[in-house]
Amino acid sequence: MEAVVVKDLTVIYPGGTKALDGVSFTVPSNSIVGYLGPNGAGKTTTINVLTTALAPTSGEAWVCGYSVRTQRAEIRKRIAVATQDLFLDPLISPYDNMRFFAAIYGVPRTERERRIRDLLEAFELTAKARTRVLALSGGQWKRVQLAVALLRAPEVLFLDEPTLALDPLGKQTLLRYLLNLKDLGVTIFYASNEMEQLERVCDRVLFLWQGKLLAQGTVDEFVKSFGGSEIVTIRYEGTLPEHVLADLQSRDDLQVQTVNPLSWASAKARALLPTMIVTLTEQGVLIQDIDIRKPSLNDAFLALVERSDRGKN
Repeated sequence: MEAVVVKDLTVIYPGGTKALDGVSFTVPSNSIVGYLGPNGAGKTTTINVLTTALAPTSGEAWVCGYSVRTQRAEIRKRIAVATQDLFLDPLISPYDNMRFFAAIYGVPRTERERRIRDLLEAFELTAKARTRVLALSGGQWKRVQLAVALLRAPEVLFLDEPTLALDPLGKQTLLRYLLNLKDLGVTIFYASNEMEQLERVCDRVLFLWQGKLLAQGTVDEFVKSFGGSEIVTIRYEGTLPEHVLADLQSRDDLQVQTVNPLSWASAKARALLPTMIVTLTEQGVLIQDIDIRKPSLNDAFLALVERSDRGKN
């Protein structure tokens, strides 16, 4: 079953700016899907449509089986949204902010205290529950915003850059909580350019460029398609023999990136490593450290942005 279905979605703002251009995708239920793209690609516009804050110009979308055009009230009952801009009253405590929003969100009275307590604990805010928000650090403030957004116990959670200005503890806490939510059956649509975090939690990713969806797939598929080659790096003491470097540079199946340390990139970068270790040792080069780095989601993202930018020009 699909939690979100988007078909030929187009949004044109007054003045003619086309924010989304025929976007189509699905988000499977009980999954975490990363929505990535450069700033201005249309990620926030997409979330605004899916959360019924913005009507599409054309096309259609369904959330939890309900149309964003004609069944907005039903969608709003079943979703939660965590954005960069959720307002908190700085003069009252996290606990009092959460009580206020729980009432606004229609959380049943019998469940409010339990949800507030559980979320304060999950985001490691219990000790600050009665402290004025004004006295909290920026990271703690952000964690309170996320806790408030999650009060609804949604079927689908929409996140728009939720980790901006979040401290390392807050990021780790959020990712752990998202995985717990997924285990409980919540579907998460996660718009962000924090590639390391997306790679850790997402089942699938979607890449948006200037309002168009250019690529999608599992994280592994995405990295394999666009991430490039493995990179081997050897840190050494001594002088690298010229004939060794010349031999590497003459190969068509790899690219020498640096000489000291010696690093090369190739689809099968590690296959050359045993021979290189023997060669360098025989030449009196002292190997200090060896590192093999697989391509990451960030590598794939940057490569796809570069490719798309070249295509534009």
